[in-house]
Amino acid sequence: MKFFCDTKLFSEAIGIVSKAVAVKSPIPHLEGILLTAKGGTLTLLSNNLEISIKTSISANVSEEGSIVLNSKMLSDIVRKLPEDVCEITTNDKFNVSIVCKNADYKIVGLNADEFPEPPQIAKKSSLSLTSEKLREIIGKTLFAVSLDNARKILTGSLYEIEDNVLTVVAVDGYRLALTKNVLSGEHNGAKFIMPGKTQSEISKIISGSKEEDIEISFSENYALIEGEGITITSRLIEGEFFSYKNTIPSESKYIVKTDCKAFNKAIERVEPIIDEVSKNCVRFKFEDGKISISCETVLGKVNDIVDCDYYGEALEIGFNYRYLHDAVSRCEGDEIELKMNSPFNPLIINSTDDDKCLFMVLPVRI
Repeated sequence: MKFFCDTKLFSEAIGIVSKAVAVKSPIPHLEGILLTAKGGTLTLLSNNLEISIKTSISANVSEEGSIVLNSKMLSDIVRKLPEDVCEITTNDKFNVSIVCKNADYKIVGLNADEFPEPPQIAKKSSLSLTSEKLREIIGKTLFAVSLDNARKILTGSLYEIEDNVLTVVAVDGYRLALTKNVLSGEHNGAKFIMPGKTQSEISKIISGSKEEDIEISFSENYALIEGEGITITSRLIEGEFFSYKNTIPSESKYIVKTDCKAFNKAIERVEPIIDEVSKNCVRFKFEDGKISISCETVLGKVNDIVDCDYYGEALEIGFNYRYLHDAVSRCEGDEIELKMNSPFNPLIINSTDDDKCLFMVLPVRI
């Protein structure tokens, strides 16, 4: 194999696919990137058996072929090369030469025939979203995905299509995040659970890209995410997702409306004294026309007041700082609505200007 390509484009492509490279795997190929030079294209593919990423760049190919190179070593080499054209050649003994100006590396690769190709997906259904909308959906729900592998089903988000509406839900046992978006075109009812790690990598990959349409197709066990020049294949999480609909109260005894930015800033002013070791909660007292916020830890104490639209029975309730802030900071619009039934029941948070998002946070006993 022999090809020439731009080092900057090559480095960027390596950075994209390296997100699906296995770390310290007993299978060396999973720690590598499959390079395939054919026609006028260099294709890069990684696969850790849970998620695979493929992308391509233009290249001047003198001799077609494939080889697997260790991802970390290849990234370190190419990233430090001058911004110029590099020449890469291999022989039948998997010896590799990487040359760019005066830099000349000699390394050893692996047999491309032994690289695990991603599965071919028999598409059961698909949907299309703009990269902006997909970033927004992931950004407003991923934070509520569980990191506890003992509850595998909650380490992903439920993607559910009903009546042409895509609902994405994430739950970790202490909070819930939900978004609804109307899809263009006609879609059959469907649902799948996408791993949080996959969504995180998707968000990173499309964060710096130009606006484009992203197609998500899925079968029983896999999802295929396709954008301009990038293909991601991910194993889905099997099983029945948490019955979230039954946990969201249909009615609320206490409804408080307040300025979104002012409330969020008041919550953030508590952070300097938060003691992560003992997980001290933040107290909120809702009474006529105001929300009193207080917190006391080994580091100090703070009191604050935010105006609100509420006139009724006083209610005092406590929340974990991070859980509440994660939800409120993702609300959009000028005004948010806080709905409660008691100091022991979940808090519902949503923007009065946006009915597509809903957050729920369990209180802490005070």
